[in-house]
Amino acid sequence: MRTRPWDRDKDYDTLVRWWNDWEFGVVPKECLPPDGMIVEMDGEPVCAGGLYIGMGTQFAFMEWIVTDKRAESRNVHKCLKLCIEGLMTLAKNKGMKLVYTATKEQALHKRYQKYHQMVLTESNVKTFLRDLDGKYAADLTWISDDEQIKKHNK
Repeated sequence: MRTRPWDRDKDYDTLVRWWNDWEFGVVPKECLPPDGMIVEMDGEPVCAGGLYIGMGTQFAFMEWIVTDKRAESRNVHKCLKLCIEGLMTLAKNKGMKLVYTATKEQALHKRYQKYHQMVLTESNVKTFLRDLDGKYAADLTWISDDEQIKKHNK
């Protein structure tokens, strides 16, 4: 296994394929954080995640954790562990004191608590987004849950 920084330009097609395989919607490239990582096994990417760094703060936001749906589950487990720990190390090396994340994925809820010493802080959250230039509001599938997608498509 090998961990490397992601390259938003070179790795974007891989991320898009994975998001499409999982039916997540596609995150616009320019909305991805510059800091992120890819974990590879035998030269093939298996999982990835991003880390937004709060400039002028000691707060980071971990997001866009995704895996290759076709990868063997035992390898995915090992690679995800390495990816998330790598993001934590990256945050620490950049002077961050807190790493926050939000997800509806039950498997990640369990993983964060069991393997990564993360504490559940909120369990009934609603998220909001404002499109400041009108460029992204046409397709918010990448950041919306099924209930909100249905409401937007009426």
